[in-house]
This record gives sequence, C-alpha cells and structure tokens, in this order.
Amino acid sequence: MQQTLVWKPRYTPGVETLRLSQDASGIHATSHLMQVIKGNSIVANYLIDCDARWRFRRLWLKVDNHGQRSLCLQRDLRGNWVLNGELRPELQQCQHVMLSASPFTHTPVLQRSALETGQSDEMQVAYVDLLELKVEPRRQRYQCLRQRPGESLYRSQVEDHASEELSMDDQALLLKANERFLRLSQRELTVSTLV
Repeated sequence: MQQTLVWKPRYTPGVETLRLSQDASGIHATSHLMQVIKGNSIVANYLIDCDARWRFRRLWLKVDNHGQRSLCLQRDLRGNWVLNGELRPELQQCQHVMLSASPFTHTPVLQRSALETGQSDEMQVAYVDLLELKVEPRRQRYQCLRQRPGESLYRSQVEDHASEELSMDDQALLLKANERFLRLSQRELTVSTLV
C-alpha cells in the first residue's frame, strides 16, 4: 500500500509532502518539508523506516538552514541507539523518534499504543530539533479523548512543551493538530487549469 499525504502549518508558511508505503519489510516514510521555525526558513528531507509492527528502526535526515546538515539515527533490536555511527546510551529507554516540525512522527507511536477512549500512555522518545539538529530523550504522553468512525481525538504532551490536541484518521495519520498543522485533501491540492 502506498499513499501521499500533505500537511501545512496553520499559522506560518510551509508544507510537508510525505510518501508512505507498507510492504513485507515494514513501513517506510519519505518526506520533503519547508517551514518557518522561530523566524528561520528551513528545508528538510527525511526517511523513516519502521518494522511491520511500527517499531522505529532508522531515520535519515537532511536539513538546509544556512547550510546543509544531516544525521542518521538507528535503533537495533536490542534497543541500542546509534547517531551518526556513535552509540547514544542516554537514548536507551526511547521507543520512538519525534521530529519537532513533522506531524507524521505521532503516527508510529499511536499505531503501537492502540489506545482506547480514556486510556493514556507515556514513553521516552528521541526528540529531534530540526532547527538545531540535536537529538535528546524526552517524555511523551498521549491520552485518547474520543473515538468515532473516521476520526479519533488525542491529547499529546511532549516534555517542556504545551499540550496539543491531535485529530487522527483511522490509520492514526494526522488530520489536524489544534494549533500547529492541518492535512490537505486531494481536492484542496487540485490546481484548476481553467482561465
């Protein structure tokens, strides 16, 4: 299965276009995003690989913000994290990766958690700041507020950040985040050729 998803920030210029595919080897997401973060214009490309059960395996990320920088972050079957070839023991308790400016990285967490209404889950994530390109462990908490066909509502709280409400579709793909992102439909993306 393959699909293309597009999100835009609600109050700043930008767009993220992500290609999601699932096959026997797992889940693969490739993305191109442009955003303004704290007054800085960035362009980023990333690739995230998860196994067939949505467990994080690898992130490759390239960011252009006054010069190009990149990183490669991997997690093996024993839970060891390696950043650009160096073991990062402080990430040992992390289960997933969270990118500061991408709504997609909520999806693997929610797919794995499978929360029912009223349930919550707290975990460590490897938080990647796209502006500074640094990786650090942070606590992440999700609570399922409501479920109905086609849409579920969650509260998300990342350590040291304000909580936000996430509206997700049946595949745990973000429809909107209350103050940050909005997913565009195919109809909204169609360009009219009529003059």
